[in-house]
Parts: sequence; C-alpha cells; structure tokens
Amino acid sequence: MSVYTTVSSTELKQFLALYDIGELIAFNGITAGMENTNYFLDTTQGRYILTLYEAYSVEELPFFLGLMQHLSAHQVETVTPVVDRQGQLLNQLCQKPAAIVERLAGEALAQSDVTIEHCRLMGDALARFHLAGESYHLYRANERNNDFSSGITTALLASLNQQDQQLLQQELEFQQTIDWDALPSGITHSDLFCDNSMFAHVDNKIVLSGIIDLYFSCHDAYIYDLAVVANDWCFSSEQGNNHLDVSRWMALLSAYNKVRALQKNEKKAWTAMLRISALRFWILRLNATLNPRDGEMVLQKDPNEFKDKLNACLRDHEEIEQAIITL
Repeated sequence: MSVYTTVSSTELKQFLALYDIGELIAFNGITAGMENTNYFLDTTQGRYILTLYEAYSVEELPFFLGLMQHLSAHQVETVTPVVDRQGQLLNQLCQKPAAIVERLAGEALAQSDVTIEHCRLMGDALARFHLAGESYHLYRANERNNDFSSGITTALLASLNQQDQQLLQQELEFQQTIDWDALPSGITHSDLFCDNSMFAHVDNKIVLSGIIDLYFSCHDAYIYDLAVVANDWCFSSEQGNNHLDVSRWMALLSAYNKVRALQKNEKKAWTAMLRISALRFWILRLNATLNPRDGEMVLQKDPNEFKDKLNACLRDHEEIEQAIITL
C-alpha cells in the first residue's frame, strides 16, 4: 500500500457523495505495502480505507472484492468492502478504479513483535480462510507462478554478482521439479506478511482483528500459502544468523492442522515451499528495486532479506524436515 496517485480533498468529497458513510473529516496516505494507492479515511460515521487500484482492471477487481464479502459471510476475520448508494462495490476516482473498505480495529503486526500466540491465531484463521474459499465461485490463477519468476529473471541477472546469479538459477530449476498438481489447492492469500494482518488486545488477550490486503489472492497450493506466512512471521536473527524459529512455525502449522488436516505430501513439500516462497519474493523485490514505479510515497523493501531466508532454508533443511515429521 503506497501512494502513486494523489487525491485532493475536493475530489474525495465528490467521491464520498456516492456513499452513505458521512462527511469527510480527514484522510492521509498509507506508505505500507507496494501495489495500490491507499488512504486512511475518517468520516462522521466511521473509519475506512480508500484504495485506488493501480495495476488491476475493472474486470479483475470483482474477484477480490467479492472474496472479501464471501470470507466475511463465513466468519473469517477480514476487511468488508462498503457498498455505495446503488449497491456497487467499485467506482472511479482520479481516473482509477476505487473502493472503500471498513477499517479494522487494532494495529498492523510488526515483524519484530511476532509471538507464538500470533502464529497460532494466524494458523487457525488461515485454515478457515482456505476452507471458506472452497465455496467461492470465482477463479483466479496465480500470476506469480513459476513462469512469472522465470520470465522476469533474465533482465535481473545482469545486475547480480556471480554467486547470486548461480543461486537464482539453481532455485528456478529446482521449483520446476515440484508437482504442483498433486498438492491440495484452492483460494490462497499468497501475500500474508505480518503487516497484512491486524491485531488488537481485548481483556489482556491478543485478538486477530482481520486479514487484510487480499489483492494477490488466487488459486494455489495451500501449503505454499503457509510457507509465505512462515518466511515472514517465523524468522529470527541471533548474532546475524537468520533462521526459521521452529517453535513459531510449529505453532502456525499445528493450529492450522487442527482445522484443516495437512496431508502427507504437503508435509513432504514443506521445505520446498519455503524455498520457492523465498525465491519468488526475492525476485519480486529485486524487480521493484531495479525497476521502481513513480509515486508520491512509494515503499521499497530490501531484496536481500529473502535471499538470506532462502539461504537459511537451504542450510537448515535437515532440521526443518525433522521438525515437520513430528506434526
């Protein structure tokens, strides 16, 4: 969530006239995330998030907005889109498709604040997310699949040193060996980093307010979705040595497994999914760094974070494989 398109107060007030959510009090841009333009929006009736879609067409967006409605109706903690006076979810602002969603209570989770309890709560919620998605009627393929990774890599290789080139090419070849069709699949979030979740404290307990930013949701392997979470939520650094925190990712997987039982081939693919997730996000961040988009407030994230995580998965694969057997 960055700011690529600047919205004036006059433009926003005209846009809000389409909705029955009160008068504008204040709004300000959100710098977290990387894909769309987002604003915090306060009105006389509540607090919301305004999103202007920079990369998606009007034809693509019903999948995401409908998914939010579907998950909310199935008691999965997520954001709920706001309908306008005509019952529509999508409108246009500054010549961009735009929508409003309800703003959740609490705060986005920082990576440094992740605990075993956060992982347990997310494991439970993600399993319910996957199960609820089985009855959603729209389909969307994963655009960040093997072909995508291979397709943008050629332009990136010249900017890397020899060691990184070898690592990248090695992992691209490895991911081609995975039998994706054999893995249980359905609708996944596919981008469930810490800052795409909201938590609050209620009666001295941590409570998941909701899963946000569903704009990379698609059909993919469920175990890959879990690996995306683990690679962001479950890494620790001690004396500069990055490694998967087994206690955290076991809490994540154990809670998930109680709601939707993991199959044997999913457990067997766990290390492979960790590697592929790290590879894909390394490539995405490399591309964003080398080919930046214009914008007023654009967030850049360090590609080396996921290169280091990929190397950690390769180094610690025996420990990871031994731990997953106990689940």
